[in-house]
Amino acid sequence: MIEKLKKLLKKAVERCYYDDKFLIEQNMERPAVARIFYYMQNLIDYDEEFSEFREYNLDVEYNKKGRGQKVTDNRENGSAPDIILHIRQENVNLLVVEFKSHKNYKKTTDDRLKLIDFTKLGQGYEYKLGVFVKLYYKGPKLSYYEGNNNQEEQIIISN
Repeated sequence: MIEKLKKLLKKAVERCYYDDKFLIEQNMERPAVARIFYYMQNLIDYDEEFSEFREYNLDVEYNKKGRGQKVTDNRENGSAPDIILHIRQENVNLLVVEFKSHKNYKKTTDDRLKLIDFTKLGQGYEYKLGVFVKLYYKGPKLSYYEGNNNQEEQIIISN
């Protein structure tokens, strides 16, 4: 399942680089994330390869845990991840993603700590996969968080 989640996100990010690179070039993080969300939802809805995720909800800036706020050790005042794949109102969490544009260096450490908290066992969320995506001009860099395991991957998009 982890590899399929990685593939889903990578395909959506690559599609954004092909179809909406202007947003990335202009340092427009939120519109780029919105497009990536759109491509992910389309892949889930229409690509049989990702049909197993149709029972889950894909959400943007979702900050709730039940009726309360999402809080972690490093985010006691609440947290709203950029994109999550989960089942609402249940503690079934698959994917949590944070993005930063190539010119935005603020809160990078904060986002990485957030992903560590969301994927860590015993924190109450236990997302199967956390991903930090840096939207560089030539291609994204994805850092994966699975419990205590971290990996990075650079993807170069050729036009």
